Amino acid sequence: MTTVFLVRHGETAGNRERRIQPYETPLSARGRAQARLVAERLSGEGPFDALYTSDLRRARQTASAIGRSLRLRPISDARLRELDMGDWKGYLHDEIGLHFPCSRDEWVADGGLERLPGAGGESTTDVVARVSAAFEAIVAGHAGQRVILVSHGWALMLLLAALLNERHADVFREQRRRLENTSVTVFEAGAAGEYVCSLLNCTRHLDGAAGQPGAGAWGADGGGAA
Repeated sequence: MTTVFLVRHGETAGNRERRIQPYETPLSARGRAQARLVAERLSGEGPFDALYTSDLRRARQTASAIGRSLRLRPISDARLRELDMGDWKGYLHDEIGLHFPCSRDEWVADGGLERLPGAGGESTTDVVARVSAAFEAIVAGHAGQRVILVSHGWALMLLLAALLNERHADVFREQRRRLENTSVTVFEAGAAGEYVCSLLNCTRHLDGAAGQPGAGAWGADGGGAA
């Protein structure tokens, strides 16, 4: 059985500001502290056989902290990137409706099914296809092993929908299973292709850290696309 630990990256300034982030946003000081804490946690839950990460800076920084702790070299995979919001990147959530035909909330309410404007703009359907392909390829390449994947809030939400055989548009519309920064979610892949979630959105490694949510907290995701 292959076991996959899904980790959302640490906090960025954009998460706090409710800003749709440019792709190369770095971690904030708080996010770097979160990355160190999740790395310490995972070092006590090993061993692990491989560490994969989105190639975006905030995920790579989180994966680097984990890799140092576990003595694993992070492997970058662009398929684990966050949903590309095209021309919306850089704007605050509340500014979208002032510059574009629909607001962010209207687009989310439609399940994110419309591909966003601008170079690289994606729909939720696009993201499900690429993150699912990455997950399945990684599982196939690590049969019977334990693997860590570092990715992003919406990308992971949509991956969970696919793994649990849910309608991704409904999951996205409801913002179901919104994952905290550096939360840990665990899936076990069986031989018949089914996936079982044994841990969801766990942040117990942040307990007692100043300004951090408690274990399993489900607070609002300030960054939206993160």
